[in-house]
Amino acid sequence: MLSHLLKDTSVIVSTGNVLNVSELRKKAGQKPTDELTDCLRSTFGEAEVTDLPPNRRLITRRNNDLLEKVKEHPRADIKIGAKIFLNRFSEPAVTEAVEKLFETLNVSYLDNLIVAYHPTAGSSNGTSGEAQDDEPEESEVKEGVIEWAVGSDNAVGNLKKLWALLERYAGDGKIGQLGIADLDADSLKELYDASTVHPSIAQINLAACCVVPPQLQAYCNQNEIQLLTHSDPQELLPRDVLNELELASYGAGWTSRYQVHIKCRGVLAAKGFIVSLERAN
Repeated sequence: MLSHLLKDTSVIVSTGNVLNVSELRKKAGQKPTDELTDCLRSTFGEAEVTDLPPNRRLITRRNNDLLEKVKEHPRADIKIGAKIFLNRFSEPAVTEAVEKLFETLNVSYLDNLIVAYHPTAGSSNGTSGEAQDDEPEESEVKEGVIEWAVGSDNAVGNLKKLWALLERYAGDGKIGQLGIADLDADSLKELYDASTVHPSIAQINLAACCVVPPQLQAYCNQNEIQLLTHSDPQELLPRDVLNELELASYGAGWTSRYQVHIKCRGVLAAKGFIVSLERAN
């Protein structure tokens, strides 16, 4: 089904505004991975393909009204927020993800950007989601405890390098607020102390941590960090989903999700995903 679209190249898939797709509107309230899966299927079904040098393709959706929705109101009257999901350390991936957001939305700045960096074991030098010999055991949820990057070497050190890239955008006025997802209090403090542009948003997943850790809550209060909850999994596009989408020979390099709100009304005007699919060697 997808062979004529992909042609054994690495691919960037841009879903456009998924709010204007009737089949997707009917599935409100889905889990994040299920939502992304359906958005990718729908985009592949209405695909327009652009070849990118040297050996890459851009797949977008026909009849997409994203730019029209963004331009319906003055830029000062809309709020654009985005979240980047990354499961392996890659500075070029973060830069590409940010630049593709600007390009896709045709804007010069984002109001806020949150990074969800969840390095997976064995993925630091390869494509995220490669098949493993053994299925990982279900980890026991410990109430009031956040476990971030367990088993990954130098996760905080790598996160600091990724954060430094985002600080440049913030320093140039291209990102208003920077946020981070799922850090425990000690890791958040280490990132905060090392940064020039401090995180002003911290997200935690209450599905994995049913009670907000008191230490994290106190640290956020002391440093004026907005503490928010979310329901995103640590790996948004896992291997089994890629297989289901006939993308067994690809891995998710990075994924970004954006939302455009009309400020005065708090109405969601547009929403979409951009996914980098990397061809396995």
